[in-house]
Amino acid sequence: MTIQAETLVQLTEALQERGLNLVSDVHFIRAPYRYNHRWICSVE
Repeated sequence: MTIQAETLVQLTEALQERGLNLVSDVHFIRAPYRYNHRWICSVE
């Protein structure tokens, strides 16, 4: 799943909405990165 957000706070909130509250809960396919003024995160 790919999540996009304007800020890191919004990215964190989007992950929490999906039940991923701890860093250990998140299985990153690719670490969060910035592209075109947005944060993008790919997780399993």
